[in-house]
Amino acid sequence: MKSKYSISRIPIMLLLFVFLAVIFNACNAMGPETNSGLDKDRLGAISIDFNALILDHVTCIDGDKTDWKYFNISEEMDVAITFAFDQPTAGGIVVLRKATGEEIVKLKFVPGKRMQHIFRAIPGHYYLEIYCEAFESEYTIEVSNPM
Repeated sequence: MKSKYSISRIPIMLLLFVFLAVIFNACNAMGPETNSGLDKDRLGAISIDFNALILDHVTCIDGDKTDWKYFNISEEMDVAITFAFDQPTAGGIVVLRKATGEEIVKLKFVPGKRMQHIFRAIPGHYYLEIYCEAFESEYTIEVSNPM
C-alpha cells in the first residue's frame, strides 16, 4: 500500500521549512539600529549648540531609528526645545533626559504642528533622544532660550 506522502514531497517540505526559518531569523536579526551611526545611543550623542537649527533623519525602514543629541546649560534658565517631523506617519518622539539618563519628559509629535516644550533647567548636561515609531522622517530640532 502506498503512503499518501511520497518520498519526493518530504525533501521539498523540509527545504521550504528551512527557507522560512532562515527568512524569519534574518528579519529578527535586523534590529532598528543596524545602519545607525554613533548617535544611536547616549554614549554616541552629538553635541548641539543653543539657537542652532538642527536637521537630521530617522528611519525604521533603513535601520537608523534613533538619534541622540546633548547640550550643556551653564546657568539656571528657561530652555525651549522646539521640533517638528516632516512625515506625520513616522510617529516622531523626543525624550528629554537628565545627565543620568532619567527621563524628564516624553514629547510626541502632533502632525501639522511645530512642537515646543519649555522647562526650567539647572546647570548641567541634558540629552535628547529622538526616534520614529514607524516609517521614516526628516526632523528639525532647536534648543534655545525662550523670550
